[in-house]
Amino acid sequence: MTDALIGILIARIRMREEIADREKVADAVLDKVKHYTIGFARAGETPAAKGSGVLIKHGGRYGILTCTHVDKYLRDLKRPIGIVRLNQGLAQQSATLEMDEVFSYAAGEEPWEGDDIAFIHLPPHLVGNIEKDCVFLDADKNFTKPEPEDFSSLLQVHSVFGLVEKFTGATTRQGGRATTLLKGVLTSGVLREFDKLTATLECFNENLADLPSSFGGTSGGGLWRVYVRKRDDGSLEAVHHRLIGIASRENINCTPPRITCQGIGRIEALLETSAAA
Repeated sequence: MTDALIGILIARIRMREEIADREKVADAVLDKVKHYTIGFARAGETPAAKGSGVLIKHGGRYGILTCTHVDKYLRDLKRPIGIVRLNQGLAQQSATLEMDEVFSYAAGEEPWEGDDIAFIHLPPHLVGNIEKDCVFLDADKNFTKPEPEDFSSLLQVHSVFGLVEKFTGATTRQGGRATTLLKGVLTSGVLREFDKLTATLECFNENLADLPSSFGGTSGGGLWRVYVRKRDDGSLEAVHHRLIGIASRENINCTPPRITCQGIGRIEALLETSAAA
């Protein structure tokens, strides 16, 4: 049996009831952030979503921002890891990453209560392959660009985007190939905590029925602040976006659930360490 081929289905958890055109707003956000997002999948006989990441470049280095606990898990597998481009829809994918061929800069250790952030440095040949379909976020521009000036005409949205293991579909086998459907989920909510070290997204209470029982697989996915504007023809577009965190753990024991993220300060510190190495 060859390594699994993976198709991606994208779902977006709905915006609040009072937001007009809420599905269109979610689509506008998704159309922006999906190009920077990849997923990690356990390949082979029993594929499954095992983490997410944000493509980023800084100081001449290109790589993937994720969580240290995700990086450790992938390395402990000691097998090729499926790299899933979350902007490719249901197209079958089979790209893999050999973790022993790449170096990671990581901060944090178990039980992952503080730092939990890693940067997987990618060699040029992998960067070139990924850039055919995806985009590496420019870290310097992301952290220094000003907020939009005209807030009155824009809708501010906060969302986490990544794979969700609970939504992994059944594996089908045909012609010596195993194919598994994975699902990337855009989860929007209210920013309840936001400082240099930590950001916390509280899911919308209206979406409790649609939320997974666990956000496992989302770790390493980006927390994004996106501003959306309505065009004259009524369509919506994302006019400003910024990565403001990396999802690292969940609290599903509270209602509604919360996703805790590594803050901008931790991301910047790690990238500066990698650039200076």
